[in-house]
Amino acid sequence: MSYTKSGLGVCVVFLALLACKEDKGDTEAEAPAAPATPPQPAAQATSTATATAAPAATERKISFKFGEVPDIPSERSNPPQGAEWDQAQLVNTQGANARAERCSMRILREWLNIYCTGDVIGYEKMEDFGKLQVDYFEKISPGKYASFVIRLKKGKNPKIRVCRKTNRASLFVSWPPGVDKPKHVALGKGPVCDGSDWGVGYGKAGGSAAKGAIGNPSAEDDSQYEELGKAAKAACSGGNSDACIFLCGKSSC
Repeated sequence: MSYTKSGLGVCVVFLALLACKEDKGDTEAEAPAAPATPPQPAAQATSTATATAAPAATERKISFKFGEVPDIPSERSNPPQGAEWDQAQLVNTQGANARAERCSMRILREWLNIYCTGDVIGYEKMEDFGKLQVDYFEKISPGKYASFVIRLKKGKNPKIRVCRKTNRASLFVSWPPGVDKPKHVALGKGPVCDGSDWGVGYGKAGGSAAKGAIGNPSAEDDSQYEELGKAAKAACSGGNSDACIFLCGKSSC
């Protein structure tokens, strides 16, 4: 059988087109195209990502039950931070009727945390605290709270007056060299700060209270303040009078 050149060319083109169509059909059968998905709005995408990434909030358990002064280790550790204080022992060897209102003291390892809320204006009469940022740390938010973290050491007897507009909280620590832990870690209430010497000058005009210029509170410190307030409110509502005294200065709020 014989073919002309033009007839042969048409046959070749026809066979090539047929082969291409068969290949394309096999490809589509093996991997069908996915249906188009409408784009997610930016706000919705952000919300979904945030909800997925954010861990579930856990309620902090803060005790307002007083206990005895715990044993104090002689070796130095890092100062506790934030929620680590929740496991600390709440202490105050001051008599119940003379304890400073709206204040708490906690001891964890060798660190003492003094925390007073209310119309705080500063402090005065700081003694035997050691070196700032090494032996003690302070943070004061005027009108809200004052926080001091002090390293307890045998033979050292730190004192301070935390000053508020209408009253003060006075710290007294007694740790004689011959005993293994402090005999007294007391925070008592007193009249307004007056700049006088220890034990005299009640109601007498004197120097102004020092302002805490170093260690100003951060957003994290304010968050701790809010958390402590919420925990005290919940405990007070549950009948814990010590929590009420911290929250509002009375045995019930």
